[in-house]
Amino acid sequence: MSELHFQPIKGKAREILKAILQTPEISSCSLKDGMLLRLVCEEIVMNVTSYAYPEGTVDYLNVEIEKKNSRVIIRFEDGGVPFNPLEQKKPDTTLSWKLRRIGGLGIFLVIKKMDDARYAYVDNKNVLTIEKVISTRP
Repeated sequence: MSELHFQPIKGKAREILKAILQTPEISSCSLKDGMLLRLVCEEIVMNVTSYAYPEGTVDYLNVEIEKKNSRVIIRFEDGGVPFNPLEQKKPDTTLSWKLRRIGGLGIFLVIKKMDDARYAYVDNKNVLTIEKVISTRP
């Protein structure tokens, strides 16, 4: 299991994402699974670095990554403003791009593309856990 600890400062999302993708649990995935995990992790990291903490405050983002059987389990934990992404209103994907509201599509993608997604607010921490069944071939 890989355990990573960051200060989610605005502008550091790429650096954080790069460290997550370099863990053995993710870097050993097939290209297809790796690309999907990259997309999902990027969305989550961008949301934490952009919205979790009020302007001028910096706290933490902890990421635990585990490969168990044929699953990759990623747990994101931050001390930011309580936010359950799983309770957000789903975007209306039937509307044309011109009529759609900005926001919400990334979280919708996370939920749709993962095999499991769970949220809890425990001890003043946002805890988002995502799981993906991965292919056994590279």
